[in-house]
Amino acid sequence: MRVPIYEAVAHYKKNNELPYTEYFGLGFFSQLSLAEKALTESKNLIGFSDLADDAFSITTHYLNDCVHIGDDVSYEIINNKIYGVWYDYDIDDYYTCSGYIGLFSTLKYAEKAIEWYKTWDIFKVHGIECLGIAPITLNLRGWTEGFITVYE
Repeated sequence: MRVPIYEAVAHYKKNNELPYTEYFGLGFFSQLSLAEKALTESKNLIGFSDLADDAFSITTHYLNDCVHIGDDVSYEIINNKIYGVWYDYDIDDYYTCSGYIGLFSTLKYAEKAIEWYKTWDIFKVHGIECLGIAPITLNLRGWTEGFITVYE
């Protein structure tokens, strides 16, 4: 069974000479229509309204998409709450790489998955403290206010 979870994201390059893109997590949603609505509403906020339409996207994740959590897996989502296994490590003085590796219906599944992720070479290099688990409430926008851009 594959249960999709939709992540709404806004992204932009602050400086085209830099090798990275900045991302704004706009929320995780149980339905594609809710993620699309979050993008539409975000485009009206200060800062986001300056971004081009192609700066907004939706990424599809799949709940419990890790064979290392076991065979008898429940996909039931209770109270719109799931658990995300995140990573966050510095590439250099200016660039941090971060995001979610997996989304899980229970804390127990996320804990099993994180044990497996700890064996990945990237986390042996950057350290297992670069991994963690965060509760995520589905169908809530991550940004409800805009932002201002400040350049030096």
